[in-house]
Amino acid sequence: MKTTVLVVEDEQDTAELLKCVLEREGFLVVSAKDGRQATTLIETIRPPSLIVLDMVIPYVSGFELLRVIRRHPDWQTIPVIMLSADHYEPDIQQALREGATTYLVKQSGLHNLIQAIAQVLPPPVPAAPALDQAVIKPATPAARNGRASVRHRRRNGQGKGKAA
Repeated sequence: MKTTVLVVEDEQDTAELLKCVLEREGFLVVSAKDGRQATTLIETIRPPSLIVLDMVIPYVSGFELLRVIRRHPDWQTIPVIMLSADHYEPDIQQALREGATTYLVKQSGLHNLIQAIAQVLPPPVPAAPALDQAVIKPATPAARNGRASVRHRRRNGQGKGKAA
């Protein structure tokens, strides 16, 4: 089963980019485009393993949503990575004080997001390869403890019926 990440981001381009990157890293992504949708998800779905939360979202601010998350008994221990377009120190301090696990400025890049995720979550369990993608290696003579098959020995002149 894949590790689930809830992404709360109102800018469609950013939300799609986050989803693409997180899915490529092996996560299952659930998205909300505003505070209302996120609040509904908090009340209706199983808690994810991680929340990536934009600071400025419609209807309910990122700070308000963080407070809702931290008050919910099933969600209060979920790591929250706050994202913002601004590097405004008072906002960073408030986010951390109110329970954000970490705070990232969007312009710092996706590499920093992946690093932050790696610090708060174990790596996702890769899905088993589909049957048509599985790699099956044929047994080699060495893999059979040095015993070659009868067919192999006959091809090499070692089988029965060959005169020396």
